[in-house]
Amino acid sequence: MEEKQTMTNEQLESNLKSLQIKATITKLLTYAAGAAMIIVWFFMGNLVMGLVLLVIALVFGYLSAKSSSTLKKLLSDNIIGGVLKEALGDAVEYNPWGKINPGSMVFPFSYNCAGGSDHIKAVYNGLNIELGDIELINETENTDENGNTQKNSQTCFKGQWLTCDFGKELSGQVYISEWTKKDRRSMKSNVTMDNEQFGKRFCVRADDPQEAYYILTPHMMEYIISIADKSGGTVYMSFLRDGKLHVAVQTGRDFFELGKNNANVEELRQKFLGELRWFTDIVDTLRVEDTLYKKESNI
Repeated sequence: MEEKQTMTNEQLESNLKSLQIKATITKLLTYAAGAAMIIVWFFMGNLVMGLVLLVIALVFGYLSAKSSSTLKKLLSDNIIGGVLKEALGDAVEYNPWGKINPGSMVFPFSYNCAGGSDHIKAVYNGLNIELGDIELINETENTDENGNTQKNSQTCFKGQWLTCDFGKELSGQVYISEWTKKDRRSMKSNVTMDNEQFGKRFCVRADDPQEAYYILTPHMMEYIISIADKSGGTVYMSFLRDGKLHVAVQTGRDFFELGKNNANVEELRQKFLGELRWFTDIVDTLRVEDTLYKKESNI
């Protein structure tokens, strides 16, 4: 994919900043109108004013979503295309509103619904990869004694997900999950690793402990610690026997966001490149690790 930039950097930066301000202001006004509606309707019993505030909240919500969508398209057309080509090569497809499907992973939570955006598909150094933002959500329904049903939705994970197909069978099926303090109660390792620092930081699960030892060599454990230090979030990995690698990072944010950036075009390019290269560096490193792959039989 290629950039379609038809304006100067100064014009682009001005438009990005303007849209960012509009999206932020309308989002805040949506929350304010929504909070006021709850107070007026449910606590003060003023139904008419509550309905008026509800309509106002919906209008501001629509305006916020519209500004965010326009901002995303502007980034996609003018910056992201070139960044993807530089990081992943020419064979890349990008859908700002598409989503990646989650794969097999060991998490300290349960989920039954997945959303996402910024779906990327590419052939990177001869390997098929997918990458994108993902939200894992647990939706539940509760019915009270009067038969009224209430739906609840809890976001358990928000971050990025990489799937890489190495094209050949791996040495085993191994799952690695970075622990937080509360996770130790819900996740238990069934494999004990020699690296004490690694063992304190990561839960390791495998059907056969020997498969974990094949894949998680001393060098590999040191490498995983180093990439986790640079991830900006909580890291989960799965090495699957069919040749797939999954890497999920719970960052609490999306790819390709302006954030607190001043909309400087070159700074944005470098920021987006850095986000992508954290994942491509993993692919580049692991693709040449001989211990990752099942040894061919000489029989």
